[in-house]
Amino acid sequence: MAKLQVSKRGQNVIASPIRKFLPLMQAAEAKGTKVFKVNVGDPDLVPPRAFFDVVKKYNPSTLGYAPSPGIKAHTEAWLKYYKQFGVNLAFNNVIPTVGCAEALLLAMQAVCDPGDEMIVFEPLYASYKSFSVMTGIKVKPVLLPFEKNFALPDIKVIEKQISKKTKLIAVINPDNPTGKLWSEKELDVIVKLAKKHNLFILSDETYREIRFDGKKALSLLARKDARQHVIVCDSVSKRFSMPGARIGCVASFNEGIMTAILKFAQARLSAGTLEQLGLVPLLNNSAPYVNSVVKEYQKRQKVVAQGLAKIKGAKFKPSMGAFYQAVQLPVDDSESFVRFMIGKFNYKGKTVMVTPMKDFYITPGRGKTEIRIAYVLNTKALAEAMDVLKRGVEAYNKK
Repeated sequence: MAKLQVSKRGQNVIASPIRKFLPLMQAAEAKGTKVFKVNVGDPDLVPPRAFFDVVKKYNPSTLGYAPSPGIKAHTEAWLKYYKQFGVNLAFNNVIPTVGCAEALLLAMQAVCDPGDEMIVFEPLYASYKSFSVMTGIKVKPVLLPFEKNFALPDIKVIEKQISKKTKLIAVINPDNPTGKLWSEKELDVIVKLAKKHNLFILSDETYREIRFDGKKALSLLARKDARQHVIVCDSVSKRFSMPGARIGCVASFNEGIMTAILKFAQARLSAGTLEQLGLVPLLNNSAPYVNSVVKEYQKRQKVVAQGLAKIKGAKFKPSMGAFYQAVQLPVDDSESFVRFMIGKFNYKGKTVMVTPMKDFYITPGRGKTEIRIAYVLNTKALAEAMDVLKRGVEAYNKK
């Protein structure tokens, strides 16, 4: 009897570079080792109380499907939220999604057919690689060099990756995993390319407001010269410290794109009813909580930078947004280093879990000595984690 076969996409999709070391971490904890987890972008901050207050007060006798275009009050709250960034959307310009992940999938499938191509900038959030396998869309990488603090290369370098099959160009701003903020000049280049080559722009703005040193939050949807090209994918996970709520949205002024996405949304039925209702007061008045979150992450950014500066041979520039720090360590292989830290090393019963960055790249050989650190611990814990990391690097290089 022939063996049952898994699909090629099922075989080819990568394991999460963020979560694949979980068994090792669990084994370390089972031995009594304290693990400072700075590998996953799972905020430790307390979410706004208003969300839980709404959910607790929900008292209908049933819990039904939400409308596919979103619960009216929830979608209207997104419209109000976007106005603070100079973006005036209509009801049919926004569709709530199951987190930003679903927004990305819906947007990619609304633009591209299997075999079409999408320009991405590496290193990039690893789920884009998985989504490309799942959808049959080919990703064409353009390198943002670590050595140049992830600056955008010359426009001619990007154009070399554009072909007749290219339909989409993706930008993550602020960036995961690098903490990069895209400059206005760099965004101008993306808009110029989109208009010249008739491309859509997928603008992943999950970390929109989390910018340091007083940098102003913005959205590509505010660019009137590109409004038919831009598709924004968004999430409440980071700005409200509640990734477990699994709510995001996809937004665009392009009527054709939103019509297609609505049909996809109808096929998957709806995003969560309770989550949509609970988020209404947060979206209607986001600034107070979000401003406090940004201040806290700025403090953490400084603590991490101070700690990393004490690691001889470590190379980095303090990140300017999101809550991640990319670092080049003086080790031969960051994955081997992570396995060492979790499986063999501890200092006074403590160790650190970071994320190797190799799988954030598409081009083979890139990111071999780089790691990503997430600011998801308080400042005291982060300072201790950086000290343990320093001692771990020293011990790894002596082994």
